[in-house]
Amino acid sequence: MPVLNLVHLNLHVSDLDRSVAFYGLLGWKPMFPDGDMGEPHEMQPPIAVSPKNDYGGGVVRTAILTLGDDPRAATKLELIQYVDPPPAPRPRKPKNEVGVHRIAMRVKDIDGLVADLRAKGVHFPHDPIDIGLAELGSRQRFVLFPDPDENLLEFIELFR
Repeated sequence: MPVLNLVHLNLHVSDLDRSVAFYGLLGWKPMFPDGDMGEPHEMQPPIAVSPKNDYGGGVVRTAILTLGDDPRAATKLELIQYVDPPPAPRPRKPKNEVGVHRIAMRVKDIDGLVADLRAKGVHFPHDPIDIGLAELGSRQRFVLFPDPDENLLEFIELFR
């Protein structure tokens, strides 16, 4: 049986409130805006505080963000901040290190979106770049930028 879709990505963050606000600027919305994630969570809308977890017995704060309205098919991002033990900083990841390198999101009007987000304080180290894909008869524009914890993100706009 084939894989149907990607259910969610899980990111550990150093400051959950800051990350929820940042990803909100990008269009991600809380999946549980009233904080109701069900048991065993204690609520703090729109962020749930979980007294138990599968991450080695620590205490975490969690927010599930979504792109799209269909909970069965929407792309979800699960943000987790450890409370106990506290988040540990990590060294900067080399470009050639094995593992997840970036999270790419398809957008429309990449130039307008980048300008809007720059005005709101999001750091883009460079402007969008054009790539022609002659063999596919199309082109794309992309831009790379960091989230508050230096996870690399990418916006891609596809053209015919």
